[in-house]
Amino acid sequence: MTSKQRWAGLSVLIYVAFVLIAIFTGFIAPSQVGLEWTIFWYFTVAGLCYYFYFKNVSYREVIYYAKKLGYHKDDLVSMVSKLKETQDVPDPDHPHIFSPFAKVPLTVVNQLTDQLEVLAKDQNIPPYR
Repeated sequence: MTSKQRWAGLSVLIYVAFVLIAIFTGFIAPSQVGLEWTIFWYFTVAGLCYYFYFKNVSYREVIYYAKKLGYHKDDLVSMVSKLKETQDVPDPDHPHIFSPFAKVPLTVVNQLTDQLEVLAKDQNIPPYR
């Protein structure tokens, strides 16, 4: 099972748990909040689960390439343009289990991924799976 499949499975599991809890507790049942709000919350949680999947896969991809290339946090910081004081980059030496949602923004991770994929391809490092 690839890393992407594990994150997808975890995201689906979180969504299914939400749906089951919503059904059995009835906290967003149409009779309680209306059909429009019920639909809204199901779609919102599905979107958040997709974001959880995408952010963690992207974070792990940066960690994977950085470790394979022998880069450290300082190397990654120098690769990002316009890094704000409140933003951070992934630390390949001390990765988190889950991607830090607020500290490491998706724009930073995407910038790093674009650069690291090219460097990894040049060094014949297998793609992240």
